[in-house]
Amino acid sequence: MNFILVRNGDCNVNCVQWISAEGIIKPDTARQFEKFLRKLKGERLPVVFQSGGGNVDAALEMGHMIRAAGLETAIGRTQLNGCPMLVPRCPQKMVRNGWSEGEVHSGGAYCFSACPWALAGGQVRAAAANARIAVHQITNGRKTPRMHNGRRSLDEISTVPDPALKQLLSDYFDEMGVNSADVFAMMGLATPQGLYNVWDAEALKSGIITKVYSYSEEPGYVIGGTNVADPADPTPAATPVPAVTTMPDELMHLLP
Repeated sequence: MNFILVRNGDCNVNCVQWISAEGIIKPDTARQFEKFLRKLKGERLPVVFQSGGGNVDAALEMGHMIRAAGLETAIGRTQLNGCPMLVPRCPQKMVRNGWSEGEVHSGGAYCFSACPWALAGGQVRAAAANARIAVHQITNGRKTPRMHNGRRSLDEISTVPDPALKQLLSDYFDEMGVNSADVFAMMGLATPQGLYNVWDAEALKSGIITKVYSYSEEPGYVIGGTNVADPADPTPAATPVPAVTTMPDELMHLLP
């Protein structure tokens, strides 16, 4: 997984800004994220995830960092300006020590496996109604199990209960305000080699997300004039205004 600052629009007037976090969560991803956050010098922007998952320990560590920094999270896909649709975050358009330019859309984005655990670190965590969240059973075995026809090899994973890992996850979910019983129930519905697709109502009830975007909403903070964040400027910018703040009325009854 890698992280870039992205904005859309003329920030001298107003623009939308966010942190794009995409790719597989590897064991060193949490350390990379920690370095990235230090460069922001306390500036708060939403972390927008699109990931197939990865290392659980790193995902939990990222979640703790996000919560400690008081950040919001969302599921969304970033399309950088000038990149082809099939390579939406093409390397030549990714600015490492400044702002990349692009758009963000939650519809059709995904957050699988360990990704929802990092997402859970957000004080507010949002997704579109047609974003995909999926979880799987707790598995042990090879650190990077081989794939066969797009599926994890059953010979290299085990779903033998791991009480220590389950307790670790349970404590983390409780800390983040996620219903661990609901999450474990959904994980148990997945086949050993597959994923369980979490419905919007289930994601809201369990606390994996706390908000569903309306059709007119997207991730990111609207920034204007003197509120523009500059990663090279040591002076923190003024507090931004969230681009989205409410849940559609028709979904309010889904909350616990």
